[in-house]
Amino acid sequence: MPLPTWDVFIGLAFFVGIAYGFILRRDKTITTLCSVYMGLVISESLSKTVFDFFNGNATIANQLWIRSNVSVSTITIVLFVGSILAITAAINSSNRREGDISPFEVIIYSGLAMALIIASIVGFLPEATRTHILEVSKVVRIIFQYKTLLIIIPPISLVVLNLKKSR
Repeated sequence: MPLPTWDVFIGLAFFVGIAYGFILRRDKTITTLCSVYMGLVISESLSKTVFDFFNGNATIANQLWIRSNVSVSTITIVLFVGSILAITAAINSSNRREGDISPFEVIIYSGLAMALIIASIVGFLPEATRTHILEVSKVVRIIFQYKTLLIIIPPISLVVLNLKKSR
C-alpha cells in the first residue's frame, strides 16, 4: 500500500484550518491570520540569535549556553508555529462581543492563513528538502510559487471586504 502524498497532508491541513476558522468565526479568524504575520516577523528576526544560542555560539549572562545539533530550519519553524499558537491563544482568550463575519470570509481568511503558513514553513526548510517536496507535491509547488501574493492578498482582502461591509 503506497504512502499518502504530501498533497493529502496539505489538503488535511487546509480542511483543519478552515474548520478551525468556522469554530472561531467572528474576528478571531482575522486575529489568527494576523498572528501568522507576527509569527513571520518573530521567526525571521530571532532565528539566527536562537540558533547561535543552541549551538553554543551565544550565551545568556555569560553563563548559560546550550550545545546541540539543531538546524536553523528547525529553530525557525518552531519559532514560527510557536509564536502563532501563543499569539492566537493570547488574543483569542478575550471574551469580546462576537463580530459578524460571513462563512465566505471565514473560508477566505482561514484558507489564506493556512496557505501562508505552508508557504512559510516550506520556505524555512533546507534547500534540498524544499526541492524534494516541491518536486513531489503539486499543491505545495503552487502555494510556494505564489508566496509573495499570499503575503499581499490578506491585507488587501481585509480592506476590500471591510469596505464592502461599511457601505
